Amino acid sequence: MTVTNGQINCFITVVEEKSFAKAANALFISQPAISKSISKMEDELGFLLLERRAGSLRLTSAGNVLYQFFKKSMDEYHNLLSDIQGNLAEPFGSVKIGCPETWNPARFYGKIMRYFEQRYPAVRMEIECCRLPELMSRLQSGKLDIIMTHEFYPPVQYGFTVRHLTDTGCGILYSNSHFKKVKELSELNGVDFLTFDSDIEKRIGIMVKRICNDHGFTPVIKNCGPYSTTLFEMSCGKGVMFFTDWDNAVSNTAYTYIPLDYKSPINIIYPTVTSNANTHLFAEELIELYSDN
Repeated sequence: MTVTNGQINCFITVVEEKSFAKAANALFISQPAISKSISKMEDELGFLLLERRAGSLRLTSAGNVLYQFFKKSMDEYHNLLSDIQGNLAEPFGSVKIGCPETWNPARFYGKIMRYFEQRYPAVRMEIECCRLPELMSRLQSGKLDIIMTHEFYPPVQYGFTVRHLTDTGCGILYSNSHFKKVKELSELNGVDFLTFDSDIEKRIGIMVKRICNDHGFTPVIKNCGPYSTTLFEMSCGKGVMFFTDWDNAVSNTAYTYIPLDYKSPINIIYPTVTSNANTHLFAEELIELYSDN
């Protein structure tokens, strides 16, 4: 027993048009061809599908069951095709975003991942942390598609687009056990202000000096090299550090944070021209995500 898709289509059209002639017009074939298709289908099945009466057609009980089955199957088939075509039209692939290793993921990771998983489930999204000097080199080599970083790092380079994402509060971080009585920034006069990474030492130094000058003193800037060494030196009471609300050390209860009347911009940086079609889309979406902040 073989019933073809063409026969099924003819049968469904005849039932819905309630006429062989109208079905023929709808399918752009002759009326005799429609009649022949239905008759052959009935021969193959071994039972009547339609009762042909003068001027009217009526489904038999078997024909009605078969029509409902075919109709439901065809609807499901078309819905499935629509879903597949819709998914093909959606972005897919992957996007890798880099951020400084000093950042607290609670400040951004969940918010970003939930947003993109809901909007672009077919795209694999990854966020990885790197040392500040590595962020730009990984972006240049294509190992990252977008980086998020403070405005003071890294320097703008040709071929990359820099966009403002949001602003975060900032302040001075110090060890509770070594600076128990400090409440105001002016009380840190004479204390070393520790920095890390030579690429940002000058930028951080200029910013810290400007802030401290507003409080009546000029700070001593000391570069301790790696971030881990700088954090260790601060923990030992050998100085204090400039930090932002997005940095992970702020959440450590061993440290106290003096807030400053200053906002630190956070930017995203990505290649102006890239082979990853999702990069520019996700950059725009990141801007949209933080637009209300």
